[in-house]
Amino acid sequence: MNASQLRALFHRLLDAIYPPDVACALCGREAVLDADHLCAACRASLSPSPALICPPVLDGVFAAYRYHGSAREGIQSLKYKNQVRLAPFFASAITLPELWKIDRVVPVPLHPLKQWLRSYNQSDLIAQAFCARTGLVQQNDLLRRTRFTKSQTTLDEFERTVNVSRAFHASPASKGLSVLLIDDVTTTHSTLSACAVALKAAGAAHVYAACATAAVRGARQE
Repeated sequence: MNASQLRALFHRLLDAIYPPDVACALCGREAVLDADHLCAACRASLSPSPALICPPVLDGVFAAYRYHGSAREGIQSLKYKNQVRLAPFFASAITLPELWKIDRVVPVPLHPLKQWLRSYNQSDLIAQAFCARTGLVQQNDLLRRTRFTKSQTTLDEFERTVNVSRAFHASPASKGLSVLLIDDVTTTHSTLSACAVALKAAGAAHVYAACATAAVRGARQE
C-alpha cells in the first residue's frame, strides 16, 4: 500500500468516526450544514476577493474569495486533507465576465510526481465541477508541467517568477483557442503567467484565469 492509499484509508476512517454529512467541511465542527457542507459560521466568514490586477500576459484574471479564514482552511483541506467534496463549492463561486468567450478549460497542472504523491490535482477537481455546471469543455492535455518546482510558499515575487519559469509546455492543439486556466489560489500570478506564456507560445489566442481564492499581500501563504 503506497502513501496516497494509506492517506485515503486514514481519511475514510476519520469519516467513519466523524461522518462528513454532519461535520463542516471547513472547520470540522458538527453543525447543521448547507448544500455545500458548510456551517453557517463558516459561510458568513467568507470574504469576496477584491478585483485583481491582471498581468500583461493574461487577458483577464478573476478570484472568488480572499485566501483568508474559512476560505484558506477550505483550500488547505481540499489540497492536503482529501476534502474533495469542497471542489464543487469553490467551483460554484467562480463566475466569468460575459466578455470572456472560452473554448477550453485547463486546470493548472501539477508535476506528475507531485500529483502521484497527492493522488489528485485539486485544481483539476475544481475545473471538473466548474465545467459540469457551465457546460464548458475541459481539456487537460493542452498544458503539462515539465519541470518539478519547489513550493512557492516561502518565496518572494521575484523568486516565484524564476521558480516556475519554463516549467510548463503547451500543446500545438491550443493554437487559436481561447483558454481558461483554473487554479485553487493565486498570489503574485507567477504560476498563471508561466502557464499563459506557454499557451501563447503554442498559439493560443487568449488566456484567462479564474481562481477559487486570491491571497492578500503580507498575509501568511501556503
